[in-house]
Amino acid sequence: MLTIGEAVKLAQEKLSGISDTPSLDGRVLLKEVLSEDEVFLLTHREIELSEKEERAYRAKLTQREKGMPIAYIIGYKEFMGFRFKVNAHTLIPRPDTEIAVEKALEVIREKKYRKILDLCSGSGAIGLSIAGILEFTNVTLSDINKEAISVSMENAKHMDVFHRVKFIQSDLFEKIDEKYDLIVSNPPYISGKDMEELSVSVKEYEPHTALYGGIHGLDFYKEITKNAGRHLTENGMLIFEIGYDQSQEVERMLKENGFKNIITLKDLSGHHRVVSGELIPET
Repeated sequence: MLTIGEAVKLAQEKLSGISDTPSLDGRVLLKEVLSEDEVFLLTHREIELSEKEERAYRAKLTQREKGMPIAYIIGYKEFMGFRFKVNAHTLIPRPDTEIAVEKALEVIREKKYRKILDLCSGSGAIGLSIAGILEFTNVTLSDINKEAISVSMENAKHMDVFHRVKFIQSDLFEKIDEKYDLIVSNPPYISGKDMEELSVSVKEYEPHTALYGGIHGLDFYKEITKNAGRHLTENGMLIFEIGYDQSQEVERMLKENGFKNIITLKDLSGHHRVVSGELIPET
């Protein structure tokens, strides 16, 4: 039987060509199999896995070798301090998306917003994080994919915010008839060209319908921005997560549709990542 130390070394050997962090991946999978934490792994390197544990670990390692993302293998992803269930029907929440959530939290507090819409909500990472952090908010999650809605419902129950969240299966605004103080969205924004260049772990495992945003990656921004005004209260705001090269086009769309005070924020890599605009009435 493998010891814990040997199991981590095995991951280093098998995943070095697949992952930039093979040892970390191995430890994450091992923690899941053993139901232990990082400290346990570091202080019990000589302990042997049971036959059942080694079999389970090797099975997960094989999945990772094939390119399956860690989050899909273990079934969850940490985001904004919460644990979100994810599966093949939902994108895996990225750290960059936390910038959109932090911007939303800032304006909600500043402007005393109450009604929030998370459009293209997927696992619910954005909207449920807002609901989990700001208890006075009334959050609606909307996605075209009923399986994604089911996942977000499970996450809402796990976070104990289900009673404060509304769920709508809708193709963008098709079945939405209310107005909101804030609409926040991380829509599909990968262009046709960039879809071809995605890594195996994304291209082969994450849902294409949640990735592909049209030939130029801008289809959803155009449709959402054009119709957002009918679903925003006076002085309401729209916040988008965007692709690294889309800020100018999205800013232009917002301006053309009457949004003011347009702000673009960068991620930790220095790429434009979030664009926001306020729907201020003409005086």
